[in-house]
Amino acid sequence: MVPITLRQLQVFLAIAKAENIGAAAESLSMSKSAVSQALSELEGRLGVQLFDRSRGRIFLTAEGRRMMPQADEMVHRADDISDLFRQTRRYCQFRVGCTRTIGTFMIADLLRSFRDEKGWMPAAEIANTRIIAEKLSRFELDVALIEGPVTDTDLVTTPWMSDEMVVVAPKDHPLTGRPVTYHELENVSWVLREKGSSTRDFFETQLRQRLARVDVAAELNSFDAILRTVLLGLGLTYMSRRVLNDPYYGRFLSPVQIPDRFHRQLTFCHERGKYLSSDIESWIEHCRNYARIMERRAAETEAEVRQPPAAPGQSASAVAY
Repeated sequence: MVPITLRQLQVFLAIAKAENIGAAAESLSMSKSAVSQALSELEGRLGVQLFDRSRGRIFLTAEGRRMMPQADEMVHRADDISDLFRQTRRYCQFRVGCTRTIGTFMIADLLRSFRDEKGWMPAAEIANTRIIAEKLSRFELDVALIEGPVTDTDLVTTPWMSDEMVVVAPKDHPLTGRPVTYHELENVSWVLREKGSSTRDFFETQLRQRLARVDVAAELNSFDAILRTVLLGLGLTYMSRRVLNDPYYGRFLSPVQIPDRFHRQLTFCHERGKYLSSDIESWIEHCRNYARIMERRAAETEAEVRQPPAAPGQSASAVAY
């Protein structure tokens, strides 16, 4: 019985991700003929066809999709063994995906603190929830941080951290600095993310339900573009409160005090059969620690805001107790 080799599994995964023999060969630094031969030997050994060919592209069959999780696990376990005695790492072991709010306001801090702790960083990719979900399903990404729901039953989500959504306006806007009714919001213009994005979905399901009229002045797929448009006075927007801590935009923006507070759950997401290597587990725990720190800071800030002012002649510390 001829054994399956690790190289054959690497070839299988490369072809599955690239959907092209030539691109797979280039990623593996192999010739196209060597890749084709390795695939042929693997299919012969298993007695099944792993790919369908059509118009120069190559797609996984049902048998190929069934094999993906096991092949991915075997290759990553081999990587783990190779790293057991490695003193330093100059490359990333896995790929992290994140949706746009997380990519705009959090991923840089996560990567920097992870690098400071571990000495290296994973590769990161930012896209909307739909694209991230597709890449997870094809094993092009190992794990993701997402803000929206996923419908693919082969993807698993677990809670990460809570994210408050707020109405955002320029600091000098007449609706800032005081409580605002929903009726007042019916008379403003809005600059929002495009339909289908997670942030837009939360606007539709949380805030729009309370407004009799909504005037959408612009739909943009970039947070930078949205915030610049808001600062130019073309409308208000609805997004994560974390924008108010942004080193640039936070100086010029304020939340609008609406009657209710809205939160959403940010989650980890990965393919159900995905092998979570020690590196991935380390990244997940690092993100959990980040969430604990952020939530503790938010609680402390809210407690300070709610603290009553000190009476004349009384210190603030005395009021706290």
